[in-house]
Amino acid sequence: MKKKDFNRGWLFGAVGKEQSMQPVTLPHDAMLYEKRSKDAATAGACGYFPGGAYVYVKRILVPETWRTQSAVLEFEAVYQNAQVFVNDALVAEQRYGYTNFFVVLDPQLKYGEENEIKVIADNSSVPNSRWYSGSGIYRNVNLFLGDKSHIRPDGLLVSTSGNDAAHVKVSVTGGDTVRVSILDGEKVVAQAESAVKEGTASADIPVSQPRLWDAEHPELYRCRAELLKNGEMVDEADAWFGFRTLSWSTRGFFVNGKKTLFRGACVHHDNGILGACSFEDAEFRRVRLLKEAGFNAIRSAHNPASKALLDACDRLGLYVMDEFCDNWLVHKNPYDYADQDFRAWWQRDLTAMVIKNYNHPSVVMNSIGNEISELAMPEGQEYCKKLAVLARKLDPDKAVTMGVNLMLCSMSAKGGGIYGNKKNGKENKNGSQTMDNVPTSAFFNMLMNLAGGMIEKMAAKPAADDATKVSFSYLDIGGYNYAASRYEKDGTLHPDRVIVGSETLPKNLYHNWQLVKKLPYVIGDFMWTGWDYLGEAGIGTVRYKSFKNPGQDAPIISAGCGVIDICGKLRPEVQWNRLIWGLDHTPGIGVEPFTHAGETGSVSMWRDTDAVESWSWAGCEGKKTKVTVYSDGETAELIVNGHSYGRKKTKEYKAVFKRVVYEPGTITAISYDGEGKEQSRTSMKTAAGATELRVVADRSTLQAKTQDLAYISIDLTGADGTTKSSEDTAVTVEVDGAGKLLALGSARPNMGENFFSDTHTTYYGKALAVVRGGDAPGKVTVTVKAKGLRAKTLELEVI
Repeated sequence: MKKKDFNRGWLFGAVGKEQSMQPVTLPHDAMLYEKRSKDAATAGACGYFPGGAYVYVKRILVPETWRTQSAVLEFEAVYQNAQVFVNDALVAEQRYGYTNFFVVLDPQLKYGEENEIKVIADNSSVPNSRWYSGSGIYRNVNLFLGDKSHIRPDGLLVSTSGNDAAHVKVSVTGGDTVRVSILDGEKVVAQAESAVKEGTASADIPVSQPRLWDAEHPELYRCRAELLKNGEMVDEADAWFGFRTLSWSTRGFFVNGKKTLFRGACVHHDNGILGACSFEDAEFRRVRLLKEAGFNAIRSAHNPASKALLDACDRLGLYVMDEFCDNWLVHKNPYDYADQDFRAWWQRDLTAMVIKNYNHPSVVMNSIGNEISELAMPEGQEYCKKLAVLARKLDPDKAVTMGVNLMLCSMSAKGGGIYGNKKNGKENKNGSQTMDNVPTSAFFNMLMNLAGGMIEKMAAKPAADDATKVSFSYLDIGGYNYAASRYEKDGTLHPDRVIVGSETLPKNLYHNWQLVKKLPYVIGDFMWTGWDYLGEAGIGTVRYKSFKNPGQDAPIISAGCGVIDICGKLRPEVQWNRLIWGLDHTPGIGVEPFTHAGETGSVSMWRDTDAVESWSWAGCEGKKTKVTVYSDGETAELIVNGHSYGRKKTKEYKAVFKRVVYEPGTITAISYDGEGKEQSRTSMKTAAGATELRVVADRSTLQAKTQDLAYISIDLTGADGTTKSSEDTAVTVEVDGAGKLLALGSARPNMGENFFSDTHTTYYGKALAVVRGGDAPGKVTVTVKAKGLRAKTLELEVI
């Protein structure tokens, strides 16, 4: 079937206000346009955005020629409780807001007439998520059109377990034969035919010496299936795939026979100032920056990743642990997926995720859940077995895992679980919970932060092992959340268990990575988090008494715990990570903000610094702050304008200089080996000259009628282009011509502004704008203004 973009030409409005609907182009996140409030029922989990119920309508003229064809819509995700109507007839429902689903249109279509597609997305029952969910049709909608005899839209599956053949399975409606070709570029390198039997055709196609896919060499091939009927082709489908083999044991995880350690980042699904919207360019940009930061793997926490993100990981080279859900039987929020929805939908939703992942070489692990405390109970253990069996049956190539919080399971086994115990929620006779007094995730985050090191200590106790060992036995790889304290002992207690640090604290990376290198059965570490995200407001934000909300009475919007901020700026800790992983030997410098000099910041377990990579702090002359040098040398020296603050012995690749005085000029960090010889150095300079706007786009051309985005960095700099970190101001962005301003924002956690207006305040001298190309070719003029500064203009072209 031919796949067509179905994202344009929609009308959008709130349910009950259909008379004032506005045109939108998908993807579209309705939650992002709601007004935040400290009284929102979602509270900090969703960044204080309210929920809502929304309607999307699209009208299309269906030609008579469709009468002999089949039409199927794919919704890559709708948040949430989606209902799809065709000409007022309900044709599909989808409860879980992260599942892609298909809708056959044929029975309700009126040929030769205008037809109406209507989608209801009901996210009004909140809180239902522990992070920013977004609302509405926030991923792509695709139209598949083809012959009545056709290959199903998700019916072409390719695996390569032996690295010398492609194993192809094709699910069809009608037809009698399938011809399968393997293409390298446009060249056919192998081909086979197979008869259709009971709606399926299968073929094993040898390929001579294919180039293998891994994260360092993301080599892709294309599989083309052609459906034949009486010798004539009636349909065709293409799928990208990679030749690669996976294996795992207590000796490690192997990709194409090569031992691989996962330098992992947990990431949520939102795209910062774009909200939950998943655009191809946004996902490719995110993957590029994660790789630049040294990561080679991500965990899609805690929901199925978008197809666009997986495509980016395939093409750029990043391993993926894709995750099913955050709830099974016990509610973590009053209106989440747990219990009734899970029991009714888990088989369909898990199947959709595994099939979505099947052809993607980047996906190496399917995770069936996160922090499911009922693993300590017989029913939870039975569901663990059921989910693992189904995932493995659908795709035996990928490892089955899940993120297990051993502390929570231990508490649950004793009747004191954070979620769902008698103090927090009422249980019906059938064991399901009512909504009365079900806790929200804010309580859990508060407890985790207060507990600190107690989490690891409780996870290390025998009770935690007793509560989880049955469930771990059903998994290929045991995912440990905040439980590195068990790594060594479980190598003895469970000599056949393979372990991955599925969720860890970034500040513990040095210690954790030593264990990963030391213990062959520990295959990697996924820190919380690699990229900052909306929601779970302030769990990693360093707070000061002077930390006020500018503009309006609105609380913190983002978590504040990623080593990359929500706009894609790599924070200083990234260099520390790269040193630990052995990817670099150049020292890094982290300067705690001179704008908060003299204040004591409140730090959390998820981020213990708010350091900035800058030595440009006008107005802060003479103030003192802490500077951290990240170095893999034996000692490190810090020098400011020729004045040395001495050499200090590094501890866990850090040397801390506590009272460094700010004076404009140059700051230099030098690493020394054990004999006192210089290994390497790095420097930062103060911005020179009067403040000006620096505006840089990451591309100059955009394709019309596509998802092409231009990311435009806006900096307050000196004449030399160095960003000034203490001179924040409001910037206004005007977009004229063949494009539109899609978003404007900064990484400021305590902002009182939104991401959809044309004015926003910089944060440490930086802001980010995103421009989307329109439907017609032409010029796009982007003008950036700020009070007292000369406006800057750049041009883009839509082709």
